[in-house]
Amino acid sequence: MDVARTAIRKGVREVTVYSHSDTIKASPLEVEYAKVDGVRFELGKAPVELTEEGPILQNVTWDENEEMIIEEGSARLYPAKSTIVAISQGPKDKIVSKTKGIKVNDRGLIVTNECGETSRPGIFASGDVVNGAKTVVEAVHYSKLVADAMDEYMSNL
Repeated sequence: MDVARTAIRKGVREVTVYSHSDTIKASPLEVEYAKVDGVRFELGKAPVELTEEGPILQNVTWDENEEMIIEEGSARLYPAKSTIVAISQGPKDKIVSKTKGIKVNDRGLIVTNECGETSRPGIFASGDVVNGAKTVVEAVHYSKLVADAMDEYMSNL
């Protein structure tokens, strides 16, 4: 929620949060505040690949054993000028392992320059997936720097 709300505050007009689960892992109050800020939510969407045109996501549901069920043939491009991967308290490698050109270190964290740009041009990362679990203050501070760098990058396209 911090990333989505920070993007809105930095002037991004449209922010959509996609979640593979059928619920949002943030507190109900955080979700409500984000909705008030204009953040949209789409649940049951699992990442397939990040592309320069936006993420490719597929529909998923969960069975009674909490196993993910992929809806075959549902993968489609969600056009976006930029994509921010925000995955909470620890690195997950699904997107990185399926997207070519994004380097990770030996801890599984995404390698970026000081502005949050990854080894793949136009793809930025911030927060715990870059720095590991830190305080919210540190994550927000760094995310603001990355948001500025993203804005500058997109302004020069």
